[in-house]
Amino acid sequence: MRALVFSGMLCLAGCGGPATPTPPPSDTRPPIASTDFALIPCAPETAPQPCVLVMAGGKRLLFGTPAGAARNLLAADRVGLDAVMLFSLRSADIEGLDEVRNAVWQAGHEGPLRVSGPAGTASVLSAINKAYETADSFTFVEDPPAGGFNAATLVPLPGERDTKARVFDTGDLIVTHLVNDSGRVGYWVDYNGVRVVLEPCGMSQASYFSEAPRRVVSCGDAGDSWPVEAVTFVDQAPPPGPTDAG
Repeated sequence: MRALVFSGMLCLAGCGGPATPTPPPSDTRPPIASTDFALIPCAPETAPQPCVLVMAGGKRLLFGTPAGAARNLLAADRVGLDAVMLFSLRSADIEGLDEVRNAVWQAGHEGPLRVSGPAGTASVLSAINKAYETADSFTFVEDPPAGGFNAATLVPLPGERDTKARVFDTGDLIVTHLVNDSGRVGYWVDYNGVRVVLEPCGMSQASYFSEAPRRVVSCGDAGDSWPVEAVTFVDQAPPPGPTDAG
């Protein structure tokens, strides 16, 4: 299956280059402050595959890249996307990765786009980079994106060979991935001590082993189900302490 994805990318890169990325949509979101912890829906056509944009601490992280994953990304999301987190390397979960890559690069993203996933992610990213090498050179000559040529590159975050690893850490925002034996990845997203668990269908370890998550998005009975359909602000208030019985 992966070979079919790669062969299609190679043909795309060698037969006229990538299609023009879908223009960013208009901004209809409620105001989101840099101190908020928010889950932003992906485009409806990404369903039933898991996909959500997380904004927290002024960072933007895209979880899941099914086909159509870039369509709900605003211009600011594309320029400021800090990393992509893959739920698996199955074709349905990565069909939109090249779409995200192209949209982010041509929007003016500065520097390579960092990507986390299970074992094999680095090889997948290398194949995508290679597939678009020729098309990127034409794009850079004819209509160079503001971020420069190297910003087109996808680079792996550390930890792909670990079943549990901290893959993104800014101090206040920490992302930990957990990988099961079928290559599916769940994530703990911790912002200022408040945790959201994101896990795909066929994976339950992330919610099972998590302590006191504030919100869970999964395919099980642990919390909300995919897809995320509206902008959701995660409650950051501390849990109530024990009452004083006097």
